[in-house]
Amino acid sequence: MKKKALRSIGVFSNLSEESLNELESITKLQYIERNAILHYEGELLQSASLIARGCVELYRMDKNDNEMFLCYVNNKSKGARLINAFGSFEPYIASANVRGVEPSEIVLLDLTRLAQLVASNIEISNALLSEFMDKAIVFKNFINFKETYDSTSRVAYILYNQIEYFNQKQRQVIARELNIKLETLSRILQKMFQQGLIAKNEQNDVYIKDKDAFIKFYGDAKISHIK
Repeated sequence: MKKKALRSIGVFSNLSEESLNELESITKLQYIERNAILHYEGELLQSASLIARGCVELYRMDKNDNEMFLCYVNNKSKGARLINAFGSFEPYIASANVRGVEPSEIVLLDLTRLAQLVASNIEISNALLSEFMDKAIVFKNFINFKETYDSTSRVAYILYNQIEYFNQKQRQVIARELNIKLETLSRILQKMFQQGLIAKNEQNDVYIKDKDAFIKFYGDAKISHIK
């Protein structure tokens, strides 16, 4: 079970049997249900957590005690499986709350023993370095997207780049993921409808009527370079 979970994580999938056995020896598996909490922001953690199956969401609480969505970590998309970033192989304080979006399987790697493996096994060291770099990119993207771009730019981005996803999800989910109020999302969409930039088809799905005009209104740089 542990080895199968480890192999499901991209950076570990091509490890040698010897390296995989070493990782397995320091691995624990944890299962969480939908809406269950893996850990809270501020909690002292003794393990590196990676998702093997399912999906979790990271969020923080703002000064008014409202949830601020950060990102999802799941096994369906390419990229980082590391749930919480940390600076060294020592116990660390969780930087966010982690909640199950669906039933999920989590790989927990004991940090003290992981430090020993990294020092002695270059294959494991390289695999973890790749994972840390992927996670750094995720958090860099969060800072760029959520803090640099205003509400209208965020809505424009998701419409231009993820229109299918936008139509599949309920509006309150989209608003939460963009960290804007539902009424703000509705107001922005209504303005785009009035400008003739977007419309609805027979299935009631939103689509962009004129991509050139859309880019002209909302900026090629903002749409093309939020990655």
